[in-house]
Amino acid sequence: MKITIIRPNSVNVNPWIPELRKNGIEVFDNDFSEEDVDFVIGASHSQYARLKHYNERFPDVPMINYNWDLYEWFDLSQPMWSEYRNLLDKSVDIWCPSEEVVMRTEEFFGLGAKCSVIKTFARFFEYAADVEDHNFVYQPMRPYVKDRNYGWIKKARRELNSPLFESNPSLSESDFQKRIANCTFLVCEYYEASTGGLTLLEGHRLGKPVLVSDSPYMGAKDYFGDRANYFKHDDYEDFKKKISEMWNSRKSLDRSECIEFTNRYSLENMVKEMIERMKVLKSAQE
Repeated sequence: MKITIIRPNSVNVNPWIPELRKNGIEVFDNDFSEEDVDFVIGASHSQYARLKHYNERFPDVPMINYNWDLYEWFDLSQPMWSEYRNLLDKSVDIWCPSEEVVMRTEEFFGLGAKCSVIKTFARFFEYAADVEDHNFVYQPMRPYVKDRNYGWIKKARRELNSPLFESNPSLSESDFQKRIANCTFLVCEYYEASTGGLTLLEGHRLGKPVLVSDSPYMGAKDYFGDRANYFKHDDYEDFKKKISEMWNSRKSLDRSECIEFTNRYSLENMVKEMIERMKVLKSAQE
């Protein structure tokens, strides 16, 4: 099978290329001259203009789009979204990392029926030192300042007088990993997240419990299922209560079980799922 991928330079997409090739897929990486392919894959809505250019040049090449995220705070009045919607509509398949993105794709564009969930991989790290509990709670996800629950961590830190820390973009990778490895548990207050936070999976692999919203738009439910702890998405007091309960009744997770569970979110598994889906699509076209 031969494919063209139109992609940004991204840690979430770059690893696809060698893994696809390892599995026997011939990949043309950001190649706008190749028409003799089975599929062109748009790897991000940020590439809509380049993908549009390719599609206009080779309209008969079947198109797949990996639609990473759509959030309620996105300004859909921007012209790019109508262009992207047209590309999604022309696609033979729309890949989403969670049901959250499927729901938003339906709500925003009326194209939910064209979506398939292909969960993305987490970039797990090996931690050389001992994993410990240094008595603090950590929110490892980047700031979603427009999320309706943003700020709950700061408020809870004041009201509970507890060591609750948010992710600091200026942290080095080693310090970030150290903070995940030494927290008591991980928390995310957000109402909405496409994957629910791959950094939460990284921490869970080290045996850290996780607390997330029960919002239908929280992708963590797709990834963690009943392994996560949940608070009511529209109830700050419940959020604060669940933090206190987890702080006062600490649970030690079996790290080997956490590793076994998170193994399903490997790059290898994601790419194999992509390939199997392409085989189904190709068979349907023949």
